[in-house]
Amino acid sequence: MKKALYLMITLMAALALTCGKQTDAPLTGRITFMSGDVTINGKDGAFGAAVTVGDTIATGAKSLAVVQFGETAVVNLKENTQLKIDALMAEKHGDTITIHQKIGSTFNKIARKGSKYSVHTPTSVAAVRGTNFLCSVTEKGSSIKLSTGRVKIIPVIKGEPEEAAAVVLDPGKKIDTAESGVAAPSDLSEREIRDMKAMDAIALIPNIDREETVEEIKKQPEGERPVVVPVEIINMVQSDTAEEVREKRAPITLKNILDRYGSLSVITTTEGAVYTGAFAQEGDQMKIFTTEGTVKVPASKISNVTRYKGEVK
Repeated sequence: MKKALYLMITLMAALALTCGKQTDAPLTGRITFMSGDVTINGKDGAFGAAVTVGDTIATGAKSLAVVQFGETAVVNLKENTQLKIDALMAEKHGDTITIHQKIGSTFNKIARKGSKYSVHTPTSVAAVRGTNFLCSVTEKGSSIKLSTGRVKIIPVIKGEPEEAAAVVLDPGKKIDTAESGVAAPSDLSEREIRDMKAMDAIALIPNIDREETVEEIKKQPEGERPVVVPVEIINMVQSDTAEEVREKRAPITLKNILDRYGSLSVITTTEGAVYTGAFAQEGDQMKIFTTEGTVKVPASKISNVTRYKGEVK
């Protein structure tokens, strides 16, 4: 009797330890938004398509994709971007996500604090635990831009990460890396800060890792599906070309806009974007003329319009 009781207690204790132990599990990504030419391992992508370890996601010209990893993070691939998923693991105190970005530009948004998120490029490793940053890769090297939080940048020299030469990038800074090493950090421009804050509007879809969630959204009309990328920032998250054009052209001032349209306003959207300039209604769209160019926003997305009372130059 005592022996049987001892065996029962031992078995129950072992079962309790097994049930209470947190084991790691694979994490699956999903495409939550795409436009244009988007492929997974060379095959056409689609909304809800699964992305797992070893997969390569690529976008073509004038294309974009957003991949969400559970409730942890999203990565926005701009046009002509290619990346490979090196690690995806769901863990008790924070997921592990490792991306190898071969070429192009990505906006990375990490929503779950404590998660280990890193982007590897040919010339750097960017490691974060909860922040948003831009990563661009060209044949010449890599560039990281950070508006908030901190990112640890480890240079890759001759194919090997040099931990001893790591740099911690502070908020409002950007840094370039090349085969020769890491350049000194420099300040983000006001436009870069503003654009990054706008891109933070890229949203996560709750429970997108579940097949039933994907199927339910697919049944919904396009206009009723969750808004992952607000229409007013699509050009921004798709291409860097618009930014390059804006840098090269003659600057437009508030005075230019006032002289042409006769008034200035501050327009705020439901997504939190704020524009200063003139506006005109075109059907269900509002066209806004700003110093950074013209944007179109659905009238239903405008939350407030007030008269501009600041300095006009």
